[in-house]
Amino acid sequence: MAHIFLASIDGPDGFSKTCVIKRILPEYASLEAFSRMFADEAKVAALLTHPNIVQVFDFGKIDGQYYLAMEWIQGAALDRVLRRAWKEAFPLGPRVAVDVGIAVASALAYAHTKTLPDGTPLNLVHRDITPGNVLVSRDGIIKLADFGIVKSTVNLERTVAGVVKGKYAYMSPEQISNKDVDHRSDLFSLGIVLYEAATGRRLYKRDSIEATIMAASRAEIPPPSEVSPGFPPTLERIILRLLAKEPEARYQSAREVYEELERFRAAQNWTSSGSEIAALMTTLFPPDKTGRHSTAVPVVGSLPGNMGSSTTGRSPSTTPDSKPKAPPRREEARPPAPVEDEISISVTPEGGNAFPWGIAVAAAIATVGSALFWTFVA
Repeated sequence: MAHIFLASIDGPDGFSKTCVIKRILPEYASLEAFSRMFADEAKVAALLTHPNIVQVFDFGKIDGQYYLAMEWIQGAALDRVLRRAWKEAFPLGPRVAVDVGIAVASALAYAHTKTLPDGTPLNLVHRDITPGNVLVSRDGIIKLADFGIVKSTVNLERTVAGVVKGKYAYMSPEQISNKDVDHRSDLFSLGIVLYEAATGRRLYKRDSIEATIMAASRAEIPPPSEVSPGFPPTLERIILRLLAKEPEARYQSAREVYEELERFRAAQNWTSSGSEIAALMTTLFPPDKTGRHSTAVPVVGSLPGNMGSSTTGRSPSTTPDSKPKAPPRREEARPPAPVEDEISISVTPEGGNAFPWGIAVAAAIATVGSALFWTFVA
C-alpha cells in the first residue's frame, strides 16, 4: 500500500540523518480507509519506544498525501534472509531463530502491555508478525516493523465483520477464521516465524492461496524434529506450545515466551551479542565490488514521485532538488508481491470452526483479477 524512500533529515551546519519515508501509493491515497490505517500506524508507532521496534521520527501531510518518517535499518527483512539462506543451502538453524524469537518476543511483551499516558491500556495486537516485518541489520540487531494493520484502542479504522487482515501463511487459526483476536494471536504467528527460521521449511505456504488457507485453518504442525533431525527438544516444546491451535493452550504472554527462550539460550551457553547474526548477514549479503551494500529494493512499477518540500526542513531524498544518499540498485528489484500478501479480503463471515470458504473464494477471485491486471499492464 505504500512507496518506501531512502531520505535524509537535514539541519543547520551540515547536520543530516538518514531515514526512511513511507508514503501511501497514489491509487490508495484517496481512499479514506487506507488513510485512516496509515494514520493509525503513525499514532501507534509514535507511542512505542523500544530497542527492538522501528522508531518513528515524524508524521505529516504534503500536497494532501500522508508520509511517515522512520528509522532506517541497514540490512534486510527476515523473509529475504530466509530466501537467500534457502537458496544457498545455508540454513539459519535454532541458534539464529532463538535470537530472532527473543528480540520479537521482547518487542511484543512491551507493545502488548503498553498504556496511554493516562494509564488506559492500548490493547495492541500487531496482526502481521511475519518474516517480512522482522528487520535484521548488518550489525545483528533485530527490529519489529510495520504496525499498519494493528488493532488497538486508538485505531481510527475499525475492522468490520467479514474483513480478514494479515498474511494467510502466518495467521493464527482464530485470525484466519475471522474471529476476535487478542495478543495470543501474535504469539501463534511468532511461532510460525520461529519454526521456519529454525527448520528451514515453510509451515503453511502451499502452491495456491486456497491450499495455504486450508493448512493454516487446520493448524496441523509437524514437529520440528521430524523436519530437522536432532532438533533441540526444549526448543521444540517452546515452538509447539506457541503453535497450539487453542489460544488457552499457548503461552499467555510474550513475556513468558521471552523468558523461556532466554533460559534455553543460557542453557546452551549461546552468546547474545548479535555477532553471529552480523556474521551471517555478511556471509549472505556481501558487499559489491566497490565495497557498498544494497540499501533499498524497489518494487517493479513503483516510480518515485515528488513529495514537495516541508516547512520543517525535512527533505525526502527523491525530490528533484536533492540526491539520494545511496541510490537503489535497480538490478535487485523484486517482482510484484503475490496476492497472498494483500492486507485484507472482504468476505462473508463464517461461523464455527469450519474451513472459511468465503475467504478462499474471495482469494481466488483476487488471484484471477491480479493475473488479468498484470496481463494488460505488462
